[in-house]
Amino acid sequence: MSPGEPPQAAANEVNVLAHRIKNEIQQLDDMNAAALRKKGQGMGSTSERTRTSVTAGLKKKLKDLMGDFTELRARIQSENRQVVQRRVYTVTGQQVPEEDIDRMIETGESETIFQKAILEQGRGRVLDTLA
Repeated sequence: MSPGEPPQAAANEVNVLAHRIKNEIQQLDDMNAAALRKKGQGMGSTSERTRTSVTAGLKKKLKDLMGDFTELRARIQSENRQVVQRRVYTVTGQQVPEEDIDRMIETGESETIFQKAILEQGRGRVLDTLA
């Protein structure tokens, strides 16, 4: 992830990594199950308890990290929605329904709202509105 990367692209990259990690943990589970059949590594053995403990710890850590990521993503989306609402109000002088704000964010229109205002009304007028 790079600093200039769009938030959705970063979120997609995190999802891909999470799925890869989940698959690797599943492979560990499969290896643990196969190891149970080996002599001296069955249920209750030291190596079985260690494998189970490590795998359980990794699962919990992944679950916690994904929960943190989900919370962060929701907070960023909420903050972005508020920024777009302020921009729209600044440019139009009107409150816009949340559905329209969401549509603007999804289509990318929210990124160009000031540019459109400057082109349509002129830079001086937009700057006077902001002041």
